[in-house]
Amino acid sequence: MSDPILSPSQSHPLPPRPLSGNPLTNTAAMNSMSQTSTPVQSASKLRGGFELDDEDDHDVTFEDTQDDDVYETVPTEVNGSASNGGQDALDRPSNSPTQEQENGMTPVPAQAIDSLTNVPSSVAFNIPQTHSIVTNGRESADHSSSADVFSVLPKSRLAHDVVGMLEDRIKDDPRGDSAAWLELIEEYKSRNKDDQVRRTYERYLDVFPLAAEQWCAFLRWEEAADRKWQMEQIFKKALISVPSVELFSIYVNYVRRRHSMQTGDTSQAYKNIHQTFEFALKSVGMDKDSGNLWQEYINFLRAGPGTVGGSGWQDSQKMDTLRDAYGKALSVPTSAIQSLWKEYDAFETGINKINGRKMMQERSPDYMTARTAYTQLQNITKRIDRTSRPRLPPALGYAGDLEYQQQVSLWRDWLHWEKNDPLELKEDKFDAYLDRVIFTYRQALMALQFWPETWYEAAEFCILNGREETGLGLLNQGFTSNPESALLAFKLADHLESTTSNDSTNDPGAKIRMKTVREPYDKVLDALYDVQKKTEGRMQADIQRLELSTSNGQADAGGDEVLTASNVSERKAALDEQLNVVRKAASSHIEVLSNLISHIWVALMRATRRIQGKGLPNEKGPSGFRTIFNEARKRGQLTPEFYVETAHIEWNCYRDPTGTRILERGVKLYPNDSLLPLEYIKHLISKDDITNARAVFETTVNRFTSSNDSTLVAKSKDLFLYFQDYESKFGELSQIVRLESRMKELFPEDPALKQFSARYRTPGFDPMSAQPVISARQMMPKAALHPSVEVYTTVNSPIQKVIDHVTSTNSPKRPLPVDDDEEDGRPQKIARGESPSMATQMRKIAQPSVPTRPPAPAPLPPAILHLLSILPKASAYTDIKFDANAIHKLIKEKHLPAPTTVGVARPPPTPQTGAAPAWPPQFSQAPPPPMIPPPQGYVPQGTPTSQYGAAPFRWP
Repeated sequence: MSDPILSPSQSHPLPPRPLSGNPLTNTAAMNSMSQTSTPVQSASKLRGGFELDDEDDHDVTFEDTQDDDVYETVPTEVNGSASNGGQDALDRPSNSPTQEQENGMTPVPAQAIDSLTNVPSSVAFNIPQTHSIVTNGRESADHSSSADVFSVLPKSRLAHDVVGMLEDRIKDDPRGDSAAWLELIEEYKSRNKDDQVRRTYERYLDVFPLAAEQWCAFLRWEEAADRKWQMEQIFKKALISVPSVELFSIYVNYVRRRHSMQTGDTSQAYKNIHQTFEFALKSVGMDKDSGNLWQEYINFLRAGPGTVGGSGWQDSQKMDTLRDAYGKALSVPTSAIQSLWKEYDAFETGINKINGRKMMQERSPDYMTARTAYTQLQNITKRIDRTSRPRLPPALGYAGDLEYQQQVSLWRDWLHWEKNDPLELKEDKFDAYLDRVIFTYRQALMALQFWPETWYEAAEFCILNGREETGLGLLNQGFTSNPESALLAFKLADHLESTTSNDSTNDPGAKIRMKTVREPYDKVLDALYDVQKKTEGRMQADIQRLELSTSNGQADAGGDEVLTASNVSERKAALDEQLNVVRKAASSHIEVLSNLISHIWVALMRATRRIQGKGLPNEKGPSGFRTIFNEARKRGQLTPEFYVETAHIEWNCYRDPTGTRILERGVKLYPNDSLLPLEYIKHLISKDDITNARAVFETTVNRFTSSNDSTLVAKSKDLFLYFQDYESKFGELSQIVRLESRMKELFPEDPALKQFSARYRTPGFDPMSAQPVISARQMMPKAALHPSVEVYTTVNSPIQKVIDHVTSTNSPKRPLPVDDDEEDGRPQKIARGESPSMATQMRKIAQPSVPTRPPAPAPLPPAILHLLSILPKASAYTDIKFDANAIHKLIKEKHLPAPTTVGVARPPPTPQTGAAPAWPPQFSQAPPPPMIPPPQGYVPQGTPTSQYGAAPFRWP
């Protein structure tokens, strides 16, 4: 057997567990912690990387013989089975570091407890001999002590060693602690160490390459010392990738100082400065804050050779250049657009008023569009923090997360506004439209450098619109800034895979292509493994810092305080509580990392299968996607999902029995996980191996339910639910009843009806809860409560005039009516009638109270609901739209004639005899409301005729 494969951070195999008894008082156990042991390798046979039982020797088939070369033999011994009664894997003898790594754990070297110095023997009990991290439902032994405090904790710094402390902060968190970089730069500046300042700036800008503010600060610092060569080197690095108006303004000013228009070759100087302005405006001229740069450019052109309005060729060339510059500047929404428009007006009218007006009319649409767009842009961006000092996004639920998410949302609103093409460039100037959107993406990335979704969206936009090279550059730049991002790694790998193809002639086995495609996967895996190591190291440092502080505190107080059993136990309990908090926090972080690492391995394995498959048949050892499986097992930090997905690939793609062995292996490695047994059962059922599926089910649930751990009992519920569903469809009734009785005992909180109805339920329907309508009376509409409304006005009455006046003026107050006979039109006082509200209140007192809450509206018929669901949204209509407010106003202001009776009385409908009607009437038959006579002195105007006949309207 080969040597055991250790984790990258492991220097020697995992030490054995301490002897039984109290490790805090057992001297033999304490001394044994300082020793290491060599793992005892099992002599059992291995095939395909999996342990074979003795009973498997006689049934070696042709497929089994081929499996000898399928997976690399990894020295792994599994000392446990599924029938260990729920015992944790940590309680078994652990002689295989590889097994620990596969379970997402990295063993830590043991240290001698008796090597701790400067700690009194009376406080030795406060140093726990064994720490553990709960990862993926298991504990990893962490045999460490305070002896290696100085090897894990950062070296101590003196109080005046400011530079050293800042360097430690940067080393510990280079991207998160950006303030430490700036403090270190200022510290070096105060000491006049120019070389150190320059070197620190360069290191900072390697981590934050889009930090425009610090690029500008770096340039100004070099400019203050008149170091031109250093400034030019900075310009070469910054101008290509940092679209900052401030940065380009510094560059333009630098060029104008180097090429003076007063001395020397003025024509060459003018040409160089003109090219610099064009380069700057092409790069950042579309920024809304570039107005000053446009004005400087136009002023430079005005001061150039030639005279505006002259007759020479140089004069004409100057006018054309100025006219073109004004046209470009007036089509960009900037803060200086209005002042530029006034200058352009004076420029054109100063040359020729008639032609000037014509030119102004041609430029006016672009100017109006840009001015309107600038107003909208100001409203969109007024709350955006356009700082170029990026920061890591806070974790959800922690300080600053809402503010960061709000900034992301505001940037997306700006990008959405640009993509909607408010400047109307998409049809005629599509390249200018793309330039504006990509420029806005670059502006967003300066602030959201560590938000991978923005990088992905920017690259996707470029690739879909024909800027593939730009999109690929953004994708690589974003992946460099966020090496832990699975999103960017997958996108880059998919792009490489889609743009390449297998070449069996020059690249047999597609090894060269696979090497290219897997580079993003390797980078993200290396970055995540580094984060996992740092998390474990940080946890160890925190634990040892707590132990050391507790030990030092007790040593200082040892002379004044007598240690008793009570205060010793209290201090130990307090220390254990603090240690548990540290371990739980680290455990949650490591669990997230392990889950992410496992799924990245799965994605790499799928990509390898698509490119290489199983590999060439003549290759020795594992090849194709199976090599990824072995690599993942060696590096560790895996979760059960990794084994499940690998088994699915083996079985669904190749119908290879190795998938079954992988699931068996996973069940042994993760005895307290419920996903693997469930997937194993599903896999056996898909193979029509029902007997073994039932055996796995019984073995797993018996182990879970026999444990005193409530968490394991809860995990068994998924297995019961799945097997209940299977037995309900394909099993016997007696088996279903026995299974449900066990479920009632284990999960008494579940309703019995719910368990019984699960027998007949399908994913989309529950026949037990369906209620068919068997009678029309089950669908009687709810009685609507109509509030009593008294009609106390008539046409052309004084009160009606008041109501009309209120309606026309929309005033909340009730104005006095105006007498038509009065010439001055002032309102006249009239006698106040009986208040309708008072009459209503008196009637409510006399009558029994009824609920005043209006009833819920009746549901719409299904046909109408279907029609509303298929109608397009209101935003889809671009032509004339239905104005609901206008229709409401028309109905509200329409005056109908006074209520009257119809001249010819109609007999009431005769009731039908015989069978009852199929559907009851919607409303009960109620007598009509009594007619109210008109006020005294009312004379109807004209004799209107009824729409039902020739009889005139009459008042009773």
